[in-house]
Amino acid sequence: MIWALRGTIFKKLQNTVIMDVNGVMYEIRVPSKDLSMVEDGKEMVIYIRESVRDGEPVELIGFLSEEGQMLYDALRNVSGIGPRNALKIIDFIDLNTLSIAVRSKDVKLLSSLPGIGTKMAERIIIELTGKVKPVQSSAKFGEAVETLIALGFSRQEAFEAVKKSIENGADNLESIIKGALSSTKKV
Repeated sequence: MIWALRGTIFKKLQNTVIMDVNGVMYEIRVPSKDLSMVEDGKEMVIYIRESVRDGEPVELIGFLSEEGQMLYDALRNVSGIGPRNALKIIDFIDLNTLSIAVRSKDVKLLSSLPGIGTKMAERIIIELTGKVKPVQSSAKFGEAVETLIALGFSRQEAFEAVKKSIENGADNLESIIKGALSSTKKV
């Protein structure tokens, strides 16, 4: 099994990249949000998962972070979510948000993801409860999200704004909320 590849991006295509690893060219399917950060000629590490289906060639699926790889693994462990659907979902949610949505049993958020209806959202909650852990403190994250929802944000907008605020270095509840508010045009 391949865990990661280190090489140079030979070519960036619509859904895939061609990576040159010591003269061997690998075609790797990547999520759209990762694809936007890839440049031809750039040396990088891509974390790999293999997708094997009967009668089809092995497909390499890659991520720019181990967190992306863990998110893919979590989604693939839910019965009914295939490799391509998992990649679509990854463009709309990260591991921390998924963990918090599962922990808070947020069917509404999960069912807003592409290809996920109410029944699949409930299945995700059941099958991933206790199996995915947040990267950031879920108490601060969840409280900040709820505060923004009370201020008129949709749940998805609140998740994104809080996530961005934490990524920008906010570390306590007040600074997370201030950062989230300043990064949006809602207020």
